[in-house]
Amino acid sequence: MTFILSNLFTYKLDNIYIINKLFVRVISTKCSHNFIKPDKKFMSIFVGFMDGDGYFDIGEQKQYNKNKDFVRSTIRIRLATNVNVRDLPTLKYFIKVLGVGNIYTIQKKDQVRLIFSKKDLINVILPLMKLYNLEFLTYKRAEQFALVTFILENNIIHWDSVPKDSNLMAKFIPKLVNDLINLDFFSLWLVGFTMAEGSFGIKANGSAFYQIKQKGINNYTIIKALCLLITGRESFPIKADSADCYQLTLLSKNDIQKVVGFFSSPCNLLLGYKLKQYNLWLIALKFSNRYKNIKIPNQINSNK
Repeated sequence: MTFILSNLFTYKLDNIYIINKLFVRVISTKCSHNFIKPDKKFMSIFVGFMDGDGYFDIGEQKQYNKNKDFVRSTIRIRLATNVNVRDLPTLKYFIKVLGVGNIYTIQKKDQVRLIFSKKDLINVILPLMKLYNLEFLTYKRAEQFALVTFILENNIIHWDSVPKDSNLMAKFIPKLVNDLINLDFFSLWLVGFTMAEGSFGIKANGSAFYQIKQKGINNYTIIKALCLLITGRESFPIKADSADCYQLTLLSKNDIQKVVGFFSSPCNLLLGYKLKQYNLWLIALKFSNRYKNIKIPNQINSNK
């Protein structure tokens, strides 16, 4: 039995207006964090989060003329993420700092969806990624981004003009562990990626753990790089599970100390719900005899 510190906080959905049976538009973008502009630190966290929980929605956008006759379809390009409602403050925060995007709640699913339009991507997000030399690191997101880039750089307007047999990732070679470690944004990317995919918890026997996983052999080097970045050592060999996922679990006392040191550093602070989960985890460590010799800071506040 494993206890993951989740579902312990709920958030009020304020200033909402029902626009149809499926979605509720969220107008308010209040957030307690205080980035005032999308600098490289913020964008590194944002890209890491979207690498973990986001996706590019690329598809056919049907078009009709004034007589409602079908004409050539254009291309729909959006960057989106669907997450639990507990992450709503984080999504509001992204909108506040970037100045673009819309948030919706999905009724009956206890989820919220953040959508950045093609215009948002072209005018704000992609230029910032280029300015700060950022990139998506997971295979699927890199594959999607390659198609988006191909469409935009070649000024392709219509869906039927997109080559259906082009394999833009045919020459994709996963970055080596050291190449990932040497990326100047990798630590902050990991903060965002952990906000999306990581968890801090306590097992039934009282042992603590930090856990994160990713699907596919092309992402295995990312998992190994995360271990090296946090602990300073190479990971033990990890076998894929039945879903082809590679999971890193850090639970030795020494590794837990390294996890605490990494995520408690002023340079690597978590945001939103994952920060609340992390603080609860720190409290659990403080009251554990098993970890009495570990240096545990007071609760972390991400306000700078």
